[in-house]
Amino acid sequence: MAYLTDFVKSTLSRVVLGKDIPAFPYNIGDRVDSFDSSIWALHHGTKREDNSAVSILCFDSVRQRDKLPLARNAFKKFRTIRHPDLIKYIDGVETESYIYIVTDAVTPLQDHLRSNMDPNLIRWGLYKVANVLKFLTVDASFIHGNIRPSSIFLTKSGEWKVGGFELLSSLKEDQPAILTFAGLVPDSNRYAPPEVRKRSWNVVKEYELWSTDTWHYACLIYEVYNGTFSTPEQLVNPGKIPSEMAPFYKNLLRPDPKSRPSVGDFLEKGLQAKGFFQIDLIQAVMFLENFSVKEPIQRDMFLRKLDLQIEQYPSEFCKYKILPELVHALEYGSGGAKVLPPIIKIGKGLDDQDYDHLIGTVLVKMFSSTDRTIRLSLLENLNGFIERINKKIVNDKIFPSMALGFTDTAPIIREWTVKSVLLIIGKLTEKTINYELLRYLGKLQTDEEPGIRTNTVICLGKITKYLNDGMKAKILVPAFTRSLRDPFAHARVASLMALNATCDSYERNDIATRIIPCISLTLIDTEKIVRVQAMRSLETFTRRIEKLVESMPDSAIVETGRDSPNGNVRSTTPSTPSSETWAGWAVSSITKKLVTGEMQSQGGPPPANSNGPSPVNTPTPSNGSKATSSTMGNGMSLSSASSSSLGANGLQIASGMNDSRQPADGFTVNRYSSALAAVEADEVVGGGRGGGGVGSGGWGNEDDDLFADEGFEPMDGGSSSSAFEPSTPSPMPSASTMKPASFGKSLNPSTTASSAMPLGGANKASSRLGFGALDDTDAWAGDDDLFKSLNVSNTTPKAASGTAPPG
Repeated sequence: MAYLTDFVKSTLSRVVLGKDIPAFPYNIGDRVDSFDSSIWALHHGTKREDNSAVSILCFDSVRQRDKLPLARNAFKKFRTIRHPDLIKYIDGVETESYIYIVTDAVTPLQDHLRSNMDPNLIRWGLYKVANVLKFLTVDASFIHGNIRPSSIFLTKSGEWKVGGFELLSSLKEDQPAILTFAGLVPDSNRYAPPEVRKRSWNVVKEYELWSTDTWHYACLIYEVYNGTFSTPEQLVNPGKIPSEMAPFYKNLLRPDPKSRPSVGDFLEKGLQAKGFFQIDLIQAVMFLENFSVKEPIQRDMFLRKLDLQIEQYPSEFCKYKILPELVHALEYGSGGAKVLPPIIKIGKGLDDQDYDHLIGTVLVKMFSSTDRTIRLSLLENLNGFIERINKKIVNDKIFPSMALGFTDTAPIIREWTVKSVLLIIGKLTEKTINYELLRYLGKLQTDEEPGIRTNTVICLGKITKYLNDGMKAKILVPAFTRSLRDPFAHARVASLMALNATCDSYERNDIATRIIPCISLTLIDTEKIVRVQAMRSLETFTRRIEKLVESMPDSAIVETGRDSPNGNVRSTTPSTPSSETWAGWAVSSITKKLVTGEMQSQGGPPPANSNGPSPVNTPTPSNGSKATSSTMGNGMSLSSASSSSLGANGLQIASGMNDSRQPADGFTVNRYSSALAAVEADEVVGGGRGGGGVGSGGWGNEDDDLFADEGFEPMDGGSSSSAFEPSTPSPMPSASTMKPASFGKSLNPSTTASSAMPLGGANKASSRLGFGALDDTDAWAGDDDLFKSLNVSNTTPKAASGTAPPG
């Protein structure tokens, strides 16, 4: 007995799972138990080639031999009739024991009705069923004869597909299935129209083709809204059927088949103005299905409306029905840039795998599009999808295409490309950031559009934390101090705030010698917003430098060689300044080596230490001025020039002067040594051009090429810098040019704001400054809150009436 049971199970397994079916490339999976009111058994399945999901309808020819004609008629019609609203036939096979029909992956309508289906999807489904019945009865001259919930299936997008082809037939056939085998269908009497119940199914041929399907369609409407009915009398009460649909529903149930309207008439009534099929979801799908043939104005209006309504639609419907249509329109150009916002909104509800498959690949491809509107739309909506894309794809594919926008001829493209840097910076490699990206930003700092220059400074300030230490030292000070000379006031403010936000990135020498001098020159800027921010930034750097010098010693001088009272050699640091220690500091810090060599060449070796100065014979200068020589307490002899020989560059150190303008202690310091002149020349070369050594293009420094040691060519930005380079002195004057007389004069810059380029070009897009930061009061939120105090709205060239800061 056990052997027989195992044999039966083995045989059923081979047959049901398709192992004995020749050339059947599908795996038959579990049965859907809820689908039990049909002659078919519904199974989940997969295609062996790619493991894609399918559904398989299985008919047991042995157990249901009396219903075999129905199954064979359905199998025949599946293979011969095609319509978008019919369940899609993929493959099928008939054996002695089973008939298998492979379709798209579907689920029974009955399962969805039990779970409170979305009302919009119900109307959409009823519309689709009415549409396919109109096709069958009017266009193809068929009678379906089996419209009921068990004949309707749903795809993963929520679309209704019509099946149940057991009775589908034409009256022109020799033996129409509906006339011969209709009584074999389960529950045929419950769904039969009144004329059939009174007589037989043969009466169908005496009336219009649609009369039977119209009745069945009314039964479907009732069961969708109210559940299963047991007697035809229950159909008279509309129940939960929508009030706007109820009158037309009752017309479908007229007892006289000659007076029943066709389902096509019902469809037309629903599509009229304010009809029951005039809902947003149906209108949206109908438009998308004919999107390519619509006028451009109609497409734009539809896409704007869809963008507002897309979040109200069922997620699965958006994912598998609306999204593919939109992606197709974007990829092949019929939709344009306005297709992107609804695509991004739908993508928020997708998992990573579906996102990459349905959206990600197309978005990456669109970055290389030659259509500027699409590229601009991608940049404007970048924050909606960039986090869903892999870092490697962003760095290797998106950034190279996106970087073309840095040099685009359209100002709005350049502007949005700069703004987009903040969104992708976290997905770029260190090499891409520190070399490729910085090259583009250096070029844009000399852009003809003032708004783009301002945004570039803001961008650089915000990405500072991603730069390596070497690039920070090379780039930040030249870049920010350069913008302090920009004729556009908001660019100067942005530079001051960027310096303020990146205060911790600078060494004390840079702060004291390069940054604070530049900031101080903006304290008398013609624009108040610049002056206010300059004062704040100066306070920040003052506190910073105070903290940095706390660890420095009180003095760098170490006195040696003097005996302490106890006979030991002592090293002291003077705590109180005096003429002797101050002069000693001057000697040690300025002329320690220089003067020693000069003394040896002029007066021979210094004399031995003595308690006081002794006169020494010195040669008379060739110009006739009187030269003197003296010795100091430490034994060093300095040559001094008379008052007639001291020019503007002369430095005289003395505690007092007698009537003959000789030092009271008998010595002076001559600054005309060749070595000291070389020191001054070096200062002029290093910082004489101002702005941290900014040259004519890019971020110039002491080196002409900031990237020389990395093996990169410098960016050529020389010609563009002249677009906003002021003719006033640079903010970093050299030591040789800083004369006391010059500080008493008012410095009037020659470059006015009227010379600045219009903000934003023809479309004025560049007026949106600072990535949305310069036009509101909370600009750089977070730890690097740069622009909180700056409030600029509708910035125009007129607003930049201030001139370039002095210096």
